[in-house]
Amino acid sequence: MKKVFQTQIYLNILIAIIILINYHTVKDWIYFGILVVAVLVNKNKKISQPINTVLIPMIFIEQVSYLSDILIQHFSKMTLLIFGIYAVGTIMVLIPVTIVEYGKIKKPIWRLIASVWMINVIIMYCDPLTLKKVNPDSFLMSLNKSGLVYALAILVYVYFAVKSWGYEFCFNLPTFKGKKLQLLSFIIIFGIAIWLSFFQTFSRFAQRWQELFWNWDFSLLDPTESALLKNAWSVFLYSIEAGIGEEATRYINLVLLLVIFKNKKWQINGAVLGSAILFALPHIGNAFNSELKQTPIATVFQVIDTFGFGCFAAALILYSGKLWPTMIIHTLCDILVFSETPLTQDDVGIFGGNTGSLIHVIISLVLWVSFAVFILIKNRKLIKQNAKILTKVQKTDLTIS
Repeated sequence: MKKVFQTQIYLNILIAIIILINYHTVKDWIYFGILVVAVLVNKNKKISQPINTVLIPMIFIEQVSYLSDILIQHFSKMTLLIFGIYAVGTIMVLIPVTIVEYGKIKKPIWRLIASVWMINVIIMYCDPLTLKKVNPDSFLMSLNKSGLVYALAILVYVYFAVKSWGYEFCFNLPTFKGKKLQLLSFIIIFGIAIWLSFFQTFSRFAQRWQELFWNWDFSLLDPTESALLKNAWSVFLYSIEAGIGEEATRYINLVLLLVIFKNKKWQINGAVLGSAILFALPHIGNAFNSELKQTPIATVFQVIDTFGFGCFAAALILYSGKLWPTMIIHTLCDILVFSETPLTQDDVGIFGGNTGSLIHVIISLVLWVSFAVFILIKNRKLIKQNAKILTKVQKTDLTIS
């Protein structure tokens, strides 16, 4: 894999030259210089590892996008094919550097910092392609803007990073195999979480107590008339993107925090709270998202709300040993939010206005956190068992030779 990584650097130097010919920006010159330096200091580990860990992944993933933009400009009739190559390239481009350089990181705290950098800075804030000649309401445009490609890149990064450190990647740990009562308990918890997702949405614009808990008006939800996004494609793709990318991020944060707090009595609680904080804080960026048009006060409420959900989702991963349930619930929550029509934006419900919104957020926070506490206390033995499986160092077939 080392040879693949080195070959990739040389290839990206060639790509950098192509990009410079077309764009001539200072940023592109800097990227070209960093790639050249990476080749020159290759044998000096003290210098090469920081460069390869901090800067090279950013260059790799951005150059896939830049090169794709150039190709689309010159071969607009092949936009769909180029987009497909761009998507595959983006998803796969970070595998060598993850195995070779991130796999070398030994201390769990540095692994966590490196992962936060990789996901929240390098991958999450990449710009989508420039598709000028594509219908703005088309599936392709919605897919491009949704960031689903980058969410899949996060999932791939998490898989290879976790495996390269010797940990198990438990997308579907058979926790309840042969245990009917525990399986039934999991199904009930999963069902309650789905109900809470609907409650959280409808409680924002309920006008009577009956509408708060059960008599929900589903006509207020319509993905084709979203108050936040342009079309139904965007509603579903943005939601799937969040479900995959953010839950994969939660998984790696949770595993690393469990390792960091391994010798602490509050290992599990600390990992749950820590992962919830790391999940909530990046949502501050939504205040600067031009498409979502979110106000600062709404962003603050969202950060509080996502912290509560983050506690529950972390507890559910530890309890079930599975990643897919939180992906489904997270996706559902976002579909419901993004499907809200303009009629829900008038703040006419019993939770109307900023004060009402704060009350709603506090109620949601209490419900999600209480649910998480219930799971953690009720299933402590099983959760400890799963935590050991998640953090047990095993032999890995990923090598850096």
